Amino acid sequence: MKKEDGGYYAVKGFVYQFDYTILEIFNQLDNNTIVKIEQEQDLSYENYIVQVKYYETKYNTSQQKQKVKDATIKLLIDFRANQNNEYCLYIHLNGKNREVKKYSTIADFDKFLGKNANMYADILKEKFIEKYTIVYASNFKEQFFNIIKKIQQEFKCKEEAYIYHALIRNHLLNILTNNTTADSGNRGCCKQDILNLIGELKSRIVYSAYKEVLGELRYLKFIKSQFPKVDFTYYNYLFIGDNIKETSSHTISHLIKQIVDKYFLPKNGKAKPFNVIIAKKDDELLRIKRELIKLNVKFNDGYESYNEFTETNYNEAPFVETKTSRREKRCSFSVRLISYNTFCKMENPILADRIYSFGNCFTLDNLFDRKVPYFAIDKISINQMLELFK
Repeated sequence: MKKEDGGYYAVKGFVYQFDYTILEIFNQLDNNTIVKIEQEQDLSYENYIVQVKYYETKYNTSQQKQKVKDATIKLLIDFRANQNNEYCLYIHLNGKNREVKKYSTIADFDKFLGKNANMYADILKEKFIEKYTIVYASNFKEQFFNIIKKIQQEFKCKEEAYIYHALIRNHLLNILTNNTTADSGNRGCCKQDILNLIGELKSRIVYSAYKEVLGELRYLKFIKSQFPKVDFTYYNYLFIGDNIKETSSHTISHLIKQIVDKYFLPKNGKAKPFNVIIAKKDDELLRIKRELIKLNVKFNDGYESYNEFTETNYNEAPFVETKTSRREKRCSFSVRLISYNTFCKMENPILADRIYSFGNCFTLDNLFDRKVPYFAIDKISINQMLELFK
């Protein structure tokens, strides 16, 4: 093995252990059963102790046997002090077929232990083999897809399972790293914790940081499937962060015009203008407003551009011309548009029915006096935003 490969296999083995932990959490009949991580052993629950080993290097039969023997002896020693526990060695050996192995007699177990057999009392070995199981497990890839299938079944989803898996794995890592050895008793997770984690995700936010899991096209397809249908009768808010980058052909002003053209229909008396809140510098916001004027998009910024912002003017409903021979009724404005700084100073903003938030994470929970359903992505391109509102 090359020297640099050691770190690679160590990390992969650790991730393999995390994935098996996820499987064990989902396999619990009681949603509140805590699966402990890195406490008695790699993982444990109730009186069941598991040591996880992952070997991708191809060893010969003798070397494989030695790997299993070394791990078994460590568990036997642990059992000597904890004889109420059941023990399992969950091990992947490259080239070894999947199998569940138990020793039925001391003679068989002694043969396996070889020269180490005489180091342990027969009564200890007899009790141990009754409570000891060796699982020759699947490889990294097979286990990964077993987890994806389990997540798909649990949450009745498809592509989302890859996102959920990444989030669950990250959640377990946080549990481990946020609790030092002194606080190792807090290193645990139950199925209900995972259900709550994903339930919160599904109802509140999509984490685009994991788009590399799906790839660009599949990720776009995924977020489009999650994107809530725009209801033009709602008071919709669109928050745009300062990290949203524009191109010469795809700009925030183009996005706003696209939204106005599709969703604001003044001939329909129920249509309500979008409230667009932009976290950009003053000169950039002024440039966006100038572009909207060139695009013939009428907006209401409550006189923010003149440094005379008033909530009353901003919150007023658009005036729609009723007596006209034109095919389309004329309207005083079709979108509300102000800076995020100005919005945060408002005392009585129009209550939102739905929030769409893109870019730097806004603190959305405290913007209104009531909970508002929202769809939020922290990292997204202007092209992807145009696709969502197409």
